[in-house]
Amino acid sequence: MGTKRESHKTAVAKTGNGFTIMRDGKPYFIKGAGGTSNMEQLKAYGGNSIRTWSPQGADEILNKAQQLGLTVTLGLDVKTERHGFDYNDQTAVAKQKEYLRTVILKYKDHPALLAWGIGNELNLHYSNPKVWDAVNDIAKMIHELDPNHLVTTMLAGINQKEIDYIKLKCPALDLIAVQVYGGLAAVPQELKKSGLE
Repeated sequence: MGTKRESHKTAVAKTGNGFTIMRDGKPYFIKGAGGTSNMEQLKAYGGNSIRTWSPQGADEILNKAQQLGLTVTLGLDVKTERHGFDYNDQTAVAKQKEYLRTVILKYKDHPALLAWGIGNELNLHYSNPKVWDAVNDIAKMIHELDPNHLVTTMLAGINQKEIDYIKLKCPALDLIAVQVYGGLAAVPQELKKSGLE
């Protein structure tokens, strides 16, 4: 519709006191929310970013976010073991990756895109560590197709042992996101305790 589709480069940069997200060479602190139903309110309250759990409706979401000056971490609906996906099934894993390739190619140049979120709480009620091989393969593919945006996965809670394992198994991730609800106020202390701040 005549909208200029100029991608913005995002990266993680080391600073004197940790790391920061950079967007077009400038520090970008995410003040965001999950979901898409109240983007105008988020913007009115000083927010600047949203995240989704899947690419469903991504055209409309990304375009609306761009109009409002918001960024989007676009969720990639990676299947979970707790819902019956078998990461030992190499054919199913390859099919999932090929589907995600089409999503990346479709949205990688959208100006509202900030990052890609591989799955949601893949660590919740799982037993097959091959899920992290798949996550790393997806992250590597994303970086090959789209060198301009960050890649993360969203974990259920903060568990240092598990985070260390995922860092080892998924070096292609740029960062790890954690979802915490009732214990939100304790997140800074938990991150400091785990050495992740």
